[in-house]
Amino acid sequence: MNKLILSILSIAMTLFTGIQSAYAEKSAESLDAHVHGLAELTVAMDAKTIELQLISPAMNLVDFEHKASSKQDIAAVKQAELILGQHNLLLLIAGGDCEHLSTSIDSDGLLEAGAHEDQEKHDDHHDHEKHDDHHDHEKHDDHDDHEKHDDHEKHDDHDDHGKHDDHSEHDQGETHSEMVASYSFTCKDTSKLSSIKVALFASFPGIHKVNTLWVTPSKQGSSMLSAKNSTINLK
Repeated sequence: MNKLILSILSIAMTLFTGIQSAYAEKSAESLDAHVHGLAELTVAMDAKTIELQLISPAMNLVDFEHKASSKQDIAAVKQAELILGQHNLLLLIAGGDCEHLSTSIDSDGLLEAGAHEDQEKHDDHHDHEKHDDHHDHEKHDDHDDHEKHDDHEKHDDHDDHGKHDDHSEHDQGETHSEMVASYSFTCKDTSKLSSIKVALFASFPGIHKVNTLWVTPSKQGSSMLSAKNSTINLK
C-alpha cells in the first residue's frame, strides 16, 4: 500500500472511531466488518496526489467467495478485474486538474494457484468416469457381473453421499475473500478538488453501500455512499 495511504489511513481510522457513537449505523458497519453489500473506500490526498483504495467482499463483485477454480468462476473474477480497472468510469474527479497514474487490482485471495491445471484434471477425471461407465455397460449382460455392478453402484452412492456431506460441511464454513482496488492520481492542485463521484453501483449491483473515509491536507470526513447518493463532497 502507498505510504500516503498508510499514514493518512491511521488518521482516518481515528476519525472514524471518534464519530462512531454519533452514527449508530456506521458503527455497525465499521471498516473491520465483513458485510455483504458493503464496500469500503479510503481517499487520501496531499497537495499534488490522490490515493484511493476500495476493499469489497468478493460476494459483492463476483457473487461468490470461494476459491475460483472452474472456468466460469475464473472468468467472473477476470471480468470484475476488468471493470475495476476502468478508473475513468468508476471514479469521476471534479476539480484539481488530475491525471491517472496507476491502478492495481488484488484478487489473489480468490484465485487458486494452478487453477487452470485443476480444471483440466477435473475434465480428465470426468472423461475417465465416462470410460468406466461404458466398460461396466459391456459387462451388464452377465448376471453375476450385473450384481457386482449393482453392489458397486450402491457403494459409489454411499461414497458420493459421504462426499456430499463433506461438501456441505465445507460450504457451511465461513469464507471471507476480498478484492482490493487501488488508484493513484496526480493533480496540479488538490485544494481545488470539489468532489469525487463513485460510480460503482451500476457495474456491481451487489454493492449497496460504500463506507467512505477521506482526508485532505485541510480537513477530513466520512460518508456512506449509495446508488442514490454516490458523490463525496469535499467542499
